[in-house]
Amino acid sequence: MKLNLGNQIRINRRRMDLTQEQLAEKFGTSPQAVSRWENGTTYPDIEMLPMIASFFGTSVDSLLGCTEEEKQKFCEGLQRSFEAAVCAKDVQKSIELLREIRRNLREYQYYWFWGMYNKLWETRLFKNERVLEEMRLLAEEIFAVCPREEHFAVIGCMADMEDDEHIGAFLDKYAGREDMARSTLLFNRYKKKEELDKIEPVRMFILWHELEHIISAANDWQEYLCKDPVHFKWFCETQLNYLNAVNCLYPDKKHIVSGGAGLDLWCDPRVLLGLRYTAALSKLGNMDAAYDAFDDTVSVIERIMAITEENFEMGCSSPALKGFTLKGKFYWHEENGKEYRNLCMESGGWGDWIIPKDYQHLTTGSWFDAMRAEERFDVIFERLDKCVISKNK
Repeated sequence: MKLNLGNQIRINRRRMDLTQEQLAEKFGTSPQAVSRWENGTTYPDIEMLPMIASFFGTSVDSLLGCTEEEKQKFCEGLQRSFEAAVCAKDVQKSIELLREIRRNLREYQYYWFWGMYNKLWETRLFKNERVLEEMRLLAEEIFAVCPREEHFAVIGCMADMEDDEHIGAFLDKYAGREDMARSTLLFNRYKKKEELDKIEPVRMFILWHELEHIISAANDWQEYLCKDPVHFKWFCETQLNYLNAVNCLYPDKKHIVSGGAGLDLWCDPRVLLGLRYTAALSKLGNMDAAYDAFDDTVSVIERIMAITEENFEMGCSSPALKGFTLKGKFYWHEENGKEYRNLCMESGGWGDWIIPKDYQHLTTGSWFDAMRAEERFDVIFERLDKCVISKNK
């Protein structure tokens, strides 16, 4: 492999106004050796290249001045050296090679070496604080120079490796949605570290979050309702039945929305599905069932807004979520010169909002026209109106 290493050493030595003797002294070698490097007769040992590049304030890539193919071969050699150092549990050598990888990351574009993270994991070498600090610096460099789609593997690896003191701050900064969500990263971390006592709360959060996705009503529900009210009614009913079954509740038809029991952490999906189920029944002319659903839905809102504590926790009857709760807190939100009392129930940065004024507004839509023609609607709507608690700003 032809390298321009000798010429680059000569150029950089002269740039720094050094003699061959002075450079030789810096690296503990002889002036004759430096002369042979510059003439291309011999090359420095590969392990010396990071030190030489660092001394000249450049990268090994620039120092070598080699082709893309030659760069790749060099990278592969460096990776092998790194893996050998890790397997030998040579902390100092691992640190030196990590620094070299980081210094040359911008130019090589071959250091998407997720395998090296796995090597560290295999030997638990990351428990050495000096190694872990180098891994942090390398991760930051990758985040700075790599395309975003390349970040995920590193985030996952660092979530496994980071120590307990720093894991919270790391997740705050880099955890995202779905497979890079905080909960998923923690679950994988605890599973690999066999910290079973920490897995269960995270497992329950993930389960709750996935169930929220499953039972959520369609975002384009108005269009869905107008185009196919029969199927939309079936959709809402199926979602409510699924929610109740998950919580071991089997209510009669009149209480399918509330579940026929007390309040639980599913208040938000129950209310939204209940109002949309009501709209579908009304659209189909099934008025008695529509009023039953409307009455049951408003009863859930009434019980929520009757809570007097400003902060509380709410669980559910699902055996799979035993002990899991959402933290509830009432907030006053300003709108048009007034403040309205709304409820937020959240866990791990995810949550649901209970906003009675929005529910009230929903019932003014055209899909409730047939119901508004009867006095029964006014009676139930008046109850909903009382749930909209406001005060002057």
